[in-house]
Amino acid sequence: MNETLVIQSFHSKPWPEHIEQCISSVQSWANQNKYTYRLFGDEILEIIPPDYLKNCFGRWPVITDLARLLLIKNHLNNCAHRVIWLDADTFVFAPDKFNVKINEPHLVGREIWISKKLNKQWKSRKHVHNAFVCFTNASPVLDFLIYATERIVTNLTAASSPQLVGPKLYTHLNNLIRFPIMETAGMMSPAVMKDLIAGQGPALNCHLKALKEPMAAVNLSRSLMDHSVDDVLVTDDLFDQTIRQLIKNFRTNGLENRSL
Repeated sequence: MNETLVIQSFHSKPWPEHIEQCISSVQSWANQNKYTYRLFGDEILEIIPPDYLKNCFGRWPVITDLARLLLIKNHLNNCAHRVIWLDADTFVFAPDKFNVKINEPHLVGREIWISKKLNKQWKSRKHVHNAFVCFTNASPVLDFLIYATERIVTNLTAASSPQLVGPKLYTHLNNLIRFPIMETAGMMSPAVMKDLIAGQGPALNCHLKALKEPMAAVNLSRSLMDHSVDDVLVTDDLFDQTIRQLIKNFRTNGLENRSL
């Protein structure tokens, strides 16, 4: 079993344009690396325990936080040596720079979140995220993550933050045990996207300074759709324009501190 499997999930079509482009970019990247690719739809609900599903209160990010782990575990047990999950709103814009570290038993993505402080200055916060995760049969943490995710949610008595058993859980654990991190699997806050589209800006500069390695794939945080974050309204158009800029300017070398 030397197979590497890439999996994603999104509901049945029609899809927004940016989801079409994101999923297509991951499929293309998987093909380029001769990885097997599988896309799941709403059938992932069938693997979620009823008590967990009830306590998700309809929050799709919380549902998929457990679903991805169960899918990964199932495929590691049956057909694959390595399984990679990427959220459906993750766009691989520099595929030649997006190289999975094959010597690591597990990997998580890098979250650099740029937000405005009370003094109106931009601040970067470094966390990790699970919009990209990779596990092999040798990982000692996959079973614990399944246990912890299910335990936390089944004990909820009210709707939680959508990030509770995603970036929040993974970041708390990372602070203690230091996960191996796929630095090229990044994330952008809406203010950074706005500056990227404009070609410059303080939020983008703050993000670039915080990068350890060039970003080659970005999670667009679709869960923020129709919300205003740091005075930036998150819309389909924001995502579409961000993708166009990444393709136009950063396909070869990725997004790095020297990019602009």
